[in-house]
This record gives sequence, structure tokens and C-alpha cells, in this order.
Amino acid sequence: MARATPQHPLWQAMLSGSWYQTRAKGLAQARAYAKELCWQFNCSDLSETERDGILARLLPNARNIQLSPPFYCDYGANIHAGSNVSLAGGVTILDAGEVHIGANTRVGAGVVVCALHHPLDAKRRNLGWQRSEPIFIGSNVEIGNNVTILPGARIPDGSVITDNSVVRG
Repeated sequence: MARATPQHPLWQAMLSGSWYQTRAKGLAQARAYAKELCWQFNCSDLSETERDGILARLLPNARNIQLSPPFYCDYGANIHAGSNVSLAGGVTILDAGEVHIGANTRVGAGVVVCALHHPLDAKRRNLGWQRSEPIFIGSNVEIGNNVTILPGARIPDGSVITDNSVVRG
């Protein structure tokens, strides 16, 4: 099976908010592809032009984003960003669900954005079940360092999230 893309039924199931099998081959291949692109982006000897080319493939819905390495994400294609968005180094976005970031938003170092839930039941968790819930971050938002943003979070326009905060959905 080829790598799943946003039009694939597996991908649509993932975005639906229903429980899905994260180990499905197409999704695993899509994560491996994103992991490879993240690794390439994070290499220290690349020119800005080379990094921009990698970002265009990794984050097709996040143009004109300023990103400092290291950066990590699960899929990349579920990250949507407005213009003039800046992410400091060490940001991780677990984008099994859609993550929307409004224009003129700055994200501090070490921030984790997690758009997925794991089952409380150990058997289901060990079998790779999970479900996603979208995250919406407004425009003109300032997110401090080491913030954790949980599934379903909605951060209004103009908000300031202080360092080390947890934002719940």
C-alpha cells in the first residue's frame, strides 16, 4: 500500500474524530515520510533555500512560516498556518488532527501541540488505537516557551499564553 495522503480513506478516518488504527500501513508510511523530511530540515548544514524546499513538501498548508530547527511533526499536511507565523526551535506538533495557526502568531521554544487522544484502556492503547481532535490557535497570539496545547484547544485571537502553561481543549 502506498503512503496515505489527505484524500485517502484512512486519512479521512483519522481526521473524523473517530477511533482509528494508527498502525495502518498507509498512515505509518505517511509518518515515516514526514519523519524523513523533519530529519532533512533539522540538518545543520542546509542552506535557507534547501530548508524552504523541504518545508514546502512537509507543510504544504503552511506557506510563509518561519521555523527554527529542530522541528518535529507526525504528518505535516494537517498543519495550516496563516502568514507571518514563527515557531522557535524544539516545537513538536502531533498533527493527527488538524492544527490551525492564525496569522502573526509566535510560538516559543519547546512547545508541544498534541491533536490526538489515546485510549484509557491499555489493551486498545497497545493495539495502536487513537483519535484526533482539531486545535485552533487564533491570529496575533503569543505562545511562551514549553507550553503544552492539548486536543480540542481553541486559543482566541490576541491571546498570550505564558511559559510552561497547559492549554486544555
